[in-house]
Amino acid sequence: MRIYLSVDMEGLAGVAHAHQVSFGPGVDRTDYDRGRALMAGEANAAIVGALAAGADEVVVNDSHWQMRNLRAEELAAGARLIIGDKPLSMTQGIGGEGDGDYDGAAFVGYHAGAGSERGVIGHTYSSASVLELRVHGRPHNEAGINAIRLGHHGVPVILVAGDDALAAEIAELLPWAERVVVKRALGYSAADSLSPSVAQGAIRDGMVRAIGRLDEMEVYRPELPLRGEIDFRLPVMADYAAIVPGTDRVGPRTVAFDAPDGDAFYRLFLALTRLAGVPAA
Repeated sequence: MRIYLSVDMEGLAGVAHAHQVSFGPGVDRTDYDRGRALMAGEANAAIVGALAAGADEVVVNDSHWQMRNLRAEELAAGARLIIGDKPLSMTQGIGGEGDGDYDGAAFVGYHAGAGSERGVIGHTYSSASVLELRVHGRPHNEAGINAIRLGHHGVPVILVAGDDALAAEIAELLPWAERVVVKRALGYSAADSLSPSVAQGAIRDGMVRAIGRLDEMEVYRPELPLRGEIDFRLPVMADYAAIVPGTDRVGPRTVAFDAPDGDAFYRLFLALTRLAGVPAA
């Protein structure tokens, strides 16, 4: 049994502010480096839980920011690490030549989508440019858009861990998935969090439960063809995204697009979002 583990940072226990998940000019790295340790702790909890439940291998995709946050030497034995600047971002390692098959996927450290009223550091792929992503008119967060690509390749999402605002979104999008709540969202930059050790125990136990319910898990495959709409923060961002053939400019800040399947949808979403970031670079 092989399990795919995509690990983000904003949804970790103990994290409530952007300085804990990134750094830059004038921002001290201390909080970020502590965040990296919390990330490794929750990743390892998921790995240990998966192995205890019968997994032969866990492949971990570092899915946050520059995607080189996890230190390989800190990961539990039995795991492989996908790290670095990855074209397929949070779903790298799925559906490519040599990637192999997976029995299930878990999302740890994930967060609520852009526009969430309370979600801690809520965003959808780009906090700088994306205000909302809709699929067939329904808002989708990062877990949802990633699940679409994984579903195309036959991989069910079996567990999602983060704050309670995320859990509410997952209950609507992926109701079969095990939901582990490690903190209560109090606002964009505030949380009531479990201690890391308790959160890690909950994730470990959640993985055991999720793998025990593998026969109940579903792949996420919305009706084809897929219709997406992205509301960008600024009209100029829509200007850049709308140069892609096949897109429709349906509003001052909104670009719509169609895709024949979940893999194509995800790739096009990434391309449009990255193009929209060019004016702000």
